[in-house]
Amino acid sequence: MTASKSRSDPLADLDAGARRRVRLAGLVAALAAMALVLLVGERLNRPLFDLFQNLSPPTAASRQVHVVAIDADSLRTVGGWPWSRYYLARLVEEISARGATGIGLDLLMPEADRLDPPRFADLYRELSPGAAAEVRALPSMDAVFARVIARSPVVLARAGAQAQSFDALAPSSAPTPPPALIPQSLPKGVGAYSHVVANLQLLDGAALGLGLVNGDPDEDGVVRRVPLIARVAGAPTPGLALELVRVAKGADRIGLRIAGGRLAAVHVGDRWISSSGDGRLVLRFGGADRIPTTSAADLLRQGLPNDLFKGQIVLVGLTGAGTADVVHTPRAQETYGVFVQAQAVDAILSGEALHQPRGAAFVEWGLGVLLAVAAGMGFSRLPFAAMAAAATGGAAATLAASWYGFQSGLLLDPYPALAPAAATSAATVAALFVEGRRLQTRLRTALEGERLAAARVAGELSAAADIQSGMLLPRDELASLSKAIEVDAVLQPARNVGGDLYDAFMLDPSRLCFLVGDVTGKGVPAALFMALGKSLARSLLTRPDLDLTAAVAAINTELSQDNRQDMALTLLVGILRTADGHIDLCCAGHENPLIVGADGQVHELSLLGGPPLCVDPTFPYSVESQYLMPGETLLAFSDGVTEAQSPDGCLLPRAELLAAVGRAAAGRSASAMVDEVVAAVRAFEAGSEPSDDLTILAIRRP
Repeated sequence: MTASKSRSDPLADLDAGARRRVRLAGLVAALAAMALVLLVGERLNRPLFDLFQNLSPPTAASRQVHVVAIDADSLRTVGGWPWSRYYLARLVEEISARGATGIGLDLLMPEADRLDPPRFADLYRELSPGAAAEVRALPSMDAVFARVIARSPVVLARAGAQAQSFDALAPSSAPTPPPALIPQSLPKGVGAYSHVVANLQLLDGAALGLGLVNGDPDEDGVVRRVPLIARVAGAPTPGLALELVRVAKGADRIGLRIAGGRLAAVHVGDRWISSSGDGRLVLRFGGADRIPTTSAADLLRQGLPNDLFKGQIVLVGLTGAGTADVVHTPRAQETYGVFVQAQAVDAILSGEALHQPRGAAFVEWGLGVLLAVAAGMGFSRLPFAAMAAAATGGAAATLAASWYGFQSGLLLDPYPALAPAAATSAATVAALFVEGRRLQTRLRTALEGERLAAARVAGELSAAADIQSGMLLPRDELASLSKAIEVDAVLQPARNVGGDLYDAFMLDPSRLCFLVGDVTGKGVPAALFMALGKSLARSLLTRPDLDLTAAVAAINTELSQDNRQDMALTLLVGILRTADGHIDLCCAGHENPLIVGADGQVHELSLLGGPPLCVDPTFPYSVESQYLMPGETLLAFSDGVTEAQSPDGCLLPRAELLAAVGRAAAGRSASAMVDEVVAAVRAFEAGSEPSDDLTILAIRRP
């Protein structure tokens, strides 16, 4: 057997040099994509992880963290910020008395209380020397606050600043965390600040802990992480959230796990917290209402439960309008820094922080190389459709793995895996563009064949529509059925052929039989079932040995046999005595008919009926009687009337339908009424595609 080239191989018709150039283009594209991903770095994956944050945020309310907000109500109650240390002391006492295990003040207090007695005496120089001396002798509010801090589990905030920052201060004697707190040396890569913005030494010295509150945003201005640990003015300093957990757990030190010369995790109490190499914690943000919040004003009023904060860590921070501590997170355009710190505490306690597992980068890049090789060596030998399907499947699988990893708190970057393969595939397709004309020729030939086939199908559907319409009595024949009764009907399929039906015929000179039906579904299958149903209905309803009940039961039985497609038929059948207008009606899941008086009054015949035919082959359908008075019209229709839709998707209101039918009564003939109702339905649809077949049958007694 001689070798032959596969027509599905895009490289089959190329010479060896061209095939080498195609593969070289894929290799160069892969290397360029890898370099671009390395150059762009985290800026590429941040939008994706932000999307994950918004699609799947933690929803359960935290039971471990609480925020006491110095909000607008608090500022109105106590006064503008900054408050006297007296109020802060009261606030800490109230929080501590209600069982808090740790109290974090997300506030910086580098200056003395503005209402400190000596300052007050200096401000009011009108005081007599004796009064001024008495004022100066009063206890300092900073000292009072320091004593409250000393007997409460308080962690005070401090901020790191760089030399060029406006916040940078000259080195001072501000207290630093004791060396025993973090006995290990911090590895390279951990964040560092050359200066510290601290509180009054009196306050810092009284606190159980000092924590860093910096939440530096990324390049796009979004805060996604907070420091777990950093080097501040040369001293290892824990973040506020980590220090609060340490104080609450009663731990006396913080341990470090270092891998490959970089920080991997920190240890406090009974838990390890994964860290990025720069010592920061990546947060998975929850909703704004996830952290329970209490107004400082409510707390100062002392009307809250005594165990409100029992076993919880409480953070105090500013949330009033106009405060500077407003940040942008992946889930909020504007929120307050205290809530970011609170979510950091909650993430440490619950283990819901995000981190990149060890070795993830090697796996991501290794997978990227494998996919790029597969794209260059394998995809070029596949048909274009298979190549597109494989690329789509690989991209979907990689993104799905990143998504599922995110659900477990893992940051798995899909771009090192996707970018090289995508670039290789794109370059390969571009290099194979010379084959496009030949492919276009084949596609053009196939398209012409499809057009011919479509034309044949359209012709067959047109013929089927003619056959189906030929099965229905035309309007002039309906009008000549009886001189005593006016009969008219119209059927407009939603497609070329449809599943609605109607029929009317005289059983004898004094009895008119009429029916309206609707097959579930549309198109050719519904049309075939409609033809079968109409033929069976006329055949069985004209048998003299069957009354209406038996005839409908027989139709139901016959249609249910060999109904493997589980189709169903709604049917309304009536027999009208022309002499006195007596009507026997049998309804199988169909729309209730309407009775229209000559004066335009319309009412609905509420029939008990039963389910559509073929739902229950043994259902005992009953006959219900009604009289059609002289001048009245019975109007039966399919759900193409009741389910007509406007261009914006609204259904035809029942009241509007009844009003249109009432107006149509002025037509003084059955055919005029049918035309009026059809025009009202089409006017409501306003040119939009009909949602279903439309059938209307009118029987008028002059």
